[in-house]
Amino acid sequence: MSGGVGREDPGVDRALRLTVPSELAETAGAVLMDLLGPFEEQPGRDTTTLVFYPASDPAIGEPLPFGDVLAALPAELRASGRVQIETRDVSRDWVDGWKDHFRPIVIGQVRIRPPWEPALESAAPGGTGLDRAAPDGAAPDGAGLVDVVINPGLGFGTGLHATTRGTLQLLQRVPGGRAAQGQPLGPVVDAGTGSGILAIAAAKLGWGPVFAFDNDPVALISARENVEANAVQGVVEIDQADIQEAAAAWFAGATVLANMTLAPVTALLRRLALLEGPWSGGGVEGARPARVVVSGILSGAQEVKLLDEARLHGLAPGERIYEDEWVSMEFAPAAGGHAVSGGAGGGESAGARPRGA
Repeated sequence: MSGGVGREDPGVDRALRLTVPSELAETAGAVLMDLLGPFEEQPGRDTTTLVFYPASDPAIGEPLPFGDVLAALPAELRASGRVQIETRDVSRDWVDGWKDHFRPIVIGQVRIRPPWEPALESAAPGGTGLDRAAPDGAAPDGAGLVDVVINPGLGFGTGLHATTRGTLQLLQRVPGGRAAQGQPLGPVVDAGTGSGILAIAAAKLGWGPVFAFDNDPVALISARENVEANAVQGVVEIDQADIQEAAAAWFAGATVLANMTLAPVTALLRRLALLEGPWSGGGVEGARPARVVVSGILSGAQEVKLLDEARLHGLAPGERIYEDEWVSMEFAPAAGGHAVSGGAGGGESAGARPRGA
């Protein structure tokens, strides 16, 4: 391990690898973006490694001391003792190599692309509602796909992570099939919106209104820029708030998306259970949502904890999607809105089988 970051051999690129707890990876990436430039994200089970190529930045001509990198991190992360920094020489061209990680990706009827990739001419304009529950694969020749452009510059969700893919797949499994032509599919709340990718995709798929919130001001910069780039600011409202501050009115009859870690997802379920009125469903409108889609949960022990928590609050599990070590889960109000007893229940989709569930 060297003591700083910078180019020593002009023919070689130097990568800085910062490994942090997964729940703090987005914050660390956003903070260090201004200092070190763009980065790749390599998620693991409990930690995430952020890979920067600071030597590519002409503003950084001298090695950057590790102490400067650490000093830029939030105090809670520095105090945790769970930060690892190392540098490695890499032989590839970093610019092209970095962009290779952000090619367009198709998730059901959503095509997510970075700004340097063109939209498909056959892509749908968005906002017209789904004809059916979307398949996992791409539509032929891009027909019917909605175009979502996400700038990965701030490091927040780009669609590459399994948890984002799982959430988008479940969002598109629309209960009751198609909405009336030209009519929105219903309200959506995107909790912990990050880049705004889920909120933007929902708006372009025909949901609305869409309320997206995050307590991180850096994330909100990214979200607002992406909302404008996708021209959905008339549908998507972006607010700075934490789970307890989010307006109760947003959740009434909504589909709630929560691609977060276990602790905030659990806090969200508890907040939803405290809202006034019955769970929505069966034609009964209340202050609570009609459907909750969560991700950012590790299959196995975390999955079981969340299932137990949901049952305590009158939510029944539905479909689950497994990919790598992650599980994305759908919940709906149980009959009568009462606590659910019994086994895990719910469907399973393609991907890795759960561990310990």
